[in-house]
Amino acid sequence: MPLGSIVGHAPILTLLRQAVVRDRVPHSLLFAGPEGVGKRAVAIALAQAVNCPVRRTATRAATAASNDDACGKCPTCDRIARGVHSDVVMLDRGGDSIIKLKILRERVLDVIGYRPFEAAKRVFIIAADDLREDGQDALLKTLEEPPASAMLILISAYPDTLSATVQSRCRRLRFGPLAERDVARVLVAHGGVDKTKAGALSAASGGSVARALAEQQGDIADDYDAALGVLRAAGRSVGDSLKASSALAKHDSDRRDREALTARLDVLRSLLRDLGALAARRGDVVENNDVADVLATLAPRFDLVRVTSGYAALARAESALERNASPKIVADWIALHL
Repeated sequence: MPLGSIVGHAPILTLLRQAVVRDRVPHSLLFAGPEGVGKRAVAIALAQAVNCPVRRTATRAATAASNDDACGKCPTCDRIARGVHSDVVMLDRGGDSIIKLKILRERVLDVIGYRPFEAAKRVFIIAADDLREDGQDALLKTLEEPPASAMLILISAYPDTLSATVQSRCRRLRFGPLAERDVARVLVAHGGVDKTKAGALSAASGGSVARALAEQQGDIADDYDAALGVLRAAGRSVGDSLKASSALAKHDSDRRDREALTARLDVLRSLLRDLGALAARRGDVVENNDVADVLATLAPRFDLVRVTSGYAALARAESALERNASPKIVADWIALHL
């Protein structure tokens, strides 16, 4: 998928396309932003753009063909998109809990100095959140002085948990959540979801396609139960709130604790938004119709002032998570402050 086909993130895509056409793409990049908003898709599209032979031919010949983006159709673009190009490496933890140092050395550090086999540049796309401290340390020299024929793209949902030295040696591009309409577009176009269901999933996705897909696959029921439990306990005893916060932080999925809590806070925000609509006597714009009866019972306890303060508390909680605060502590804090 070329850069021009990516949904959302227009300023970042414009910046990257300008860098591509000028051959000024930084060799060490950090794509930072929430889970599931398209960082990996942009990294793959950038790898296509710098290596697409059709684009490079257009640049040399000054033809009318695009010289700031990949064609998306040639064999090179196709193999990069399918993850089978010899010069484009995508590295994450796979079935392990982390990226092991041995694997990092074998797939990146020991080979990055070699010239590309067939492409213009070797591109290494690394899930930085899967790196331990020793892996980050091992990357430092390469990030500081990458070979001219190579590019490193680190992807992180929690960039502030990376070492300060790693952060300082990369050009950071900040990705924000997608608009709900953009999440719905991606779900329909690439996820095979019908428009009605896509709208409902995007409402509680927090701007993340990955979370919307996880909701579709079954995590959403547990996430809604945990979020509703916090709202039911709000304003009652401290014991009730802490019991609800324990359920909010606990999960049985294969998601990381931080990722699971972030998804549940997104659901909580969606529910608060609907409670705000009910407080404003705008029941016609409620999105979470599956739990409309529960929201109706909660509505008398949540006036507009309380909903607004709840939004502020959620913003502080999410900021704390991004700064590497303990998910359990954040869950306790939000349950006590709604």
